[in-house]
Amino acid sequence: TPTKGIKVLDICTGTADLAIAYSQKIGQGGLVVGSDFCWEMLARAPQKRKTLKNGCPITLVQADALHLPFADNSFDVVSVAFGIRNVSDLKEGLKEMARVVSPGGRVVILEFGLPESRVFKGLYNFYFNQVLPKVGNLIAAIGSSERTRAYTYLSASVGKFPDARGLRELMESLGLTQVKSHPLSLGIANVHVGKKPLREA
Repeated sequence: TPTKGIKVLDICTGTADLAIAYSQKIGQGGLVVGSDFCWEMLARAPQKRKTLKNGCPITLVQADALHLPFADNSFDVVSVAFGIRNVSDLKEGLKEMARVVSPGGRVVILEFGLPESRVFKGLYNFYFNQVLPKVGNLIAAIGSSERTRAYTYLSASVGKFPDARGLRELMESLGLTQVKSHPLSLGIANVHVGKKPLREA
C-alpha cells in the first residue's frame, strides 16, 4: 500500500485506473505519474479523473517502457499491472523500472503467470490451452474476430511469461533485493515486489 506523500510511477498504465487508485491512497503532497506507449489509452483517462476526490496530482506521459523519460532514482515506487508481459523485452523493461526507482524504493509487478503448484499448473494449462481457445472460437462464430485475437494472444503471452520463481530470479539478477511473490487466485496472478538497495553493489 503506498504511503502518504510519495512519488509513484505506473508504467503501461492504460486508462490510468491504478494511477487513480494510487492518487487516492497517497493524498495531497504526493505525485503519481502514469506512462503508456499508447496515447489512445491515455486519452481516456481524464474522464475517469473527474471523479477523483482528495487525491494527489496525476501526470500522464506517453512513453516507451524500454526507454522511460525519467532520471535515475526518481520515484519511491515503480509499478506495472498486467502490462510487463506485453513489453517486447522483459529484461530491459525491468531494468528501466529498477533504474528510475530510488534507493530503498520498490518495484511492484502484478501479472498473470503459471502457478508454482504442479496440480494448479496442470489445471491452469488445461484452461488456457483447451477452454480459452474454444471461448475464442465461440466468439468468432458470432462475429467478433477482434476479441478472438485478444483471447488467443492472452493465452500465448501468459504461456511464454516466466513463472513466479523465474521472475523473482530475473528481478534479483538486476540488483533488486528482498524479492517476494504474493500469489492471488491460487497463483493465477502474482504480485511481485523487489527493493532497490540503498547502496548499489
